[in-house]
Amino acid sequence: MNIKKNTIKTVGILLILILISLIFDRIGLKESNIILVFTVGIMFISKFTDGYIYGITSSIIGVLCFNFFFTKPYYTFFIEDPDYIVTILIMLIATLLTSTSTSKVKKEAQEYLVKEQRMRVLYENNKKLLKAKSRQEIIKCCADSLGEMLSRNIFIQVKNENLGPIEYEYNKKKELAHMLESKIELSVLKEYLHLEKSEKQIIKIDSEKSMYYYPICGKKSILGVICIEVITKDSILENEKIILKSIIAQVALAIEKEDLYEKNKINSIQANRERTRGNLLRSISHDLRTPLASIMGSTSTILENYDKLDDNVKKELLNNIYDDSKWLTRSVENVLSVTKMDEGRLEIKKNMEVAEEIISDALKRTSHLRSDRTLKVSLPEEIIVINVDGLLIIQVLVNLIDNAIRHTPEGSEIYITIEKNKKNTIFKVSDNGNGIPETGIENIFERFYTKSDGKNLEQRGIGLGLAICKSIIVAHSGDIKAYNNSDGGATFEFRIPNN
Repeated sequence: MNIKKNTIKTVGILLILILISLIFDRIGLKESNIILVFTVGIMFISKFTDGYIYGITSSIIGVLCFNFFFTKPYYTFFIEDPDYIVTILIMLIATLLTSTSTSKVKKEAQEYLVKEQRMRVLYENNKKLLKAKSRQEIIKCCADSLGEMLSRNIFIQVKNENLGPIEYEYNKKKELAHMLESKIELSVLKEYLHLEKSEKQIIKIDSEKSMYYYPICGKKSILGVICIEVITKDSILENEKIILKSIIAQVALAIEKEDLYEKNKINSIQANRERTRGNLLRSISHDLRTPLASIMGSTSTILENYDKLDDNVKKELLNNIYDDSKWLTRSVENVLSVTKMDEGRLEIKKNMEVAEEIISDALKRTSHLRSDRTLKVSLPEEIIVINVDGLLIIQVLVNLIDNAIRHTPEGSEIYITIEKNKKNTIFKVSDNGNGIPETGIENIFERFYTKSDGKNLEQRGIGLGLAICKSIIVAHSGDIKAYNNSDGGATFEFRIPNN
């Protein structure tokens, strides 16, 4: 098809050159002007045709036409004047140089254009790969780039140790069936995936159909296979093959980078778990020692001096044992909750719950902790219903109330309020105590953060209660914060979305 087009262009331009030259000759212009017309015309032929052959051929034909139409004797190829031999030779050399130079410049321009296109494709594909956050997104970027560049269907399968092979297919026409329909095609794909290394790039399926199989080669093994639909034999151009290999190299690098990131992430998680476990064990061993020693001391006193002690002393010692046991129970519950969170076993079972009932249950569970603190509850007139895990929200309120009791002096007042706006339901637990030290507000929801000195049972803690509150609220897509009140005391506030 290109030969036909190039021939038509060459013949057409030559006819125009002869016509213009005849007009110039008729109006009496010099032969040098006619030579320039042919030279410029041959430049046009070299520019608008492909390859050197058309420019060189038109140079020879142009010289012959000049000799035939414009040198004596006219309309013959015989040269009467020896001067014309030199003129024609110079003209032939000039036109040949012009045509070859023009063709060379055009070829170089095309090569630069191809290189620019190649760089643009690779750059765009690399940008997509940098944004990819998973192996699935990586192979999708690759398939889309190759499908658009080659204008044919693409199928990619890559290995994945944890989830099995990941597949993605780029279809030019959405109604087309799956590319790999036959058992032979699937067996070839399977063969490629199990190769350690491979240089093969095409496998013939049968006499009518073939499929390109390009392995995605990593540093140590085959990472996957790219299957490209074959429309005609050798239909992928050399330039496209270069880009294809470059994209495959980019994809292999992206997959290996993603593997390395996942391995580092797993190692980091494991290291954090080990660090958390170590901190937890150290904190538990330190903070549980005091109540256990107190329980052992009180029990020993009662056992050794049972007949000597009066009933009031016995009752006081038993109360101490009971208080220490309750503290130990709450601490163990918090430790179990943290363990569930770290292992991903904390299940959120949402139901429509009445906020007033949640607060009522939380107050019942903290009734034995209040001592001489006064708890006041403020609820709106309307019934507030929220979609939450009721037991977990109760645990949040219990921890916040317990925290307020332990960090306020006797006779303090604790306020529990609920508000509702268009987006959130807001719970607040406030007190009129001494407030939170400014240096501690930023870290108050972190694990193992505590200002406890371990001497006072009410202020003793292992620093898990507020961290658990934050985890539960975040799991409900809410947020929690703490701040000091302008008139004294502190407020812990958490918000739950209304949806």
